[in-house]
Amino acid sequence: MKIQLAALAFGVLASTQTSAQETDKTDLSRYQIFEDDERAVTLSELQKMEDKYVAAIAEQDCNAALPSISEFSVAANRLSNLIRRGNEPFYDATRDDRQTLGRDQALLNELIAAENTTNQLIKQRNRAWVEEAKCLLEEGNSQAAITRLYRALDYIDSDERELWEEARKLLWEQVGYSPE
Repeated sequence: MKIQLAALAFGVLASTQTSAQETDKTDLSRYQIFEDDERAVTLSELQKMEDKYVAAIAEQDCNAALPSISEFSVAANRLSNLIRRGNEPFYDATRDDRQTLGRDQALLNELIAAENTTNQLIKQRNRAWVEEAKCLLEEGNSQAAITRLYRALDYIDSDERELWEEARKLLWEQVGYSPE
């Protein structure tokens, strides 16, 4: 009986501590974007990362390109999200508040420029995913390439017609599908 009572008390204490930890509104760890050894890259650093993987592809060195492509696509995605976060209050605003904010032309121009930048970064990331798939195919890893193409096709917009067509044809080729 005493053992059962002690186990019950321990369980209540443990769940209370867990519950307190889960509901601590001042704990900012839920907003952690990077691991301890990571950091945000700047737009100029990202451009250098892209140049590095593009050069490796131009040299037909997929072995060197693959880690660079992966590093670039992760960094481009994060950077896009960080820039887009600055527009979040506008996205979350009510219709009336958006109209009021929209009258501030300087602010609106900044928000539009940020949105355009994030959209361009996403397009660059999508291109990197397709390039990564092509290198994986060249290296003989078709399963991983299919995964990259599948993911890329989830995000490629219809206005990226050439990239869409390239990714679509590569994917269909891997599964033996021909629309003719």
